[in-house]
Amino acid sequence: MSQHDDLLKNLRQTLSEQGIESFHVLEDLVPIEEQMEYFRYFDRLRRENAPFVRDEEIAILFSADATIERKKKSLLRLASIPDVGAYRAIETYHSSPLEPELANWSSMSLIGSRIILSSDLSGQQQIYVSSGLGGHEKKLRFFALFTTMDRTPFTDLQKEIVDREFRFQLQLADVEIEKFEMKENYFTLLMLFPLDSDVRSCINAAVSEINQYGNFLDPKFLFTNVKILSESEIRQLLEKK
Repeated sequence: MSQHDDLLKNLRQTLSEQGIESFHVLEDLVPIEEQMEYFRYFDRLRRENAPFVRDEEIAILFSADATIERKKKSLLRLASIPDVGAYRAIETYHSSPLEPELANWSSMSLIGSRIILSSDLSGQQQIYVSSGLGGHEKKLRFFALFTTMDRTPFTDLQKEIVDREFRFQLQLADVEIEKFEMKENYFTLLMLFPLDSDVRSCINAAVSEINQYGNFLDPKFLFTNVKILSESEIRQLLEKK
């Protein structure tokens, strides 16, 4: 829990220290591995610094004959220049990718292009904030898993208490709940946290208040911005306690 609380705290500090007023959040859920592949490829192309023609890269991007690997290069090249035409081409492609497997790649290229274009037009430094779960506008997405004490099933009353208290505490912190799933002895939340929120206090307040009604919720919980756990993964965790 503390590492993600520190993540938001450190990000706020970095923005403040460097005087950065504008940042961009990757909204799509792109696996960390694919993001790292994108950044490594982008860095390699930047070091090579090979010349290219914008319109030729756009033509390749929308060609039915170009390979996926070649289109990856086109997306990166177009995203590397402060050019409205390049940005619009990426935007058009991303709205309906000819190759579904390039949806994440084009998503990252789109935000990269937006940052470079915004920096060039405004003259102000822009930064890119990403995680495995992405975010929306100025909020980052987190997944949380909570269980009952000793993995006993929730009663109907306990479910009502959990739902009421979490919605109340999260609303106070301006946290948006995108998904709230209640199961037999656990529940999950998919949430959007603003950068200025106190993650730890918000979650702990909800758990503490709930446990005033019988101490039935385990104070230890999983909180991550890397991935959404599947039901089978959750079951495996619960079996290990």
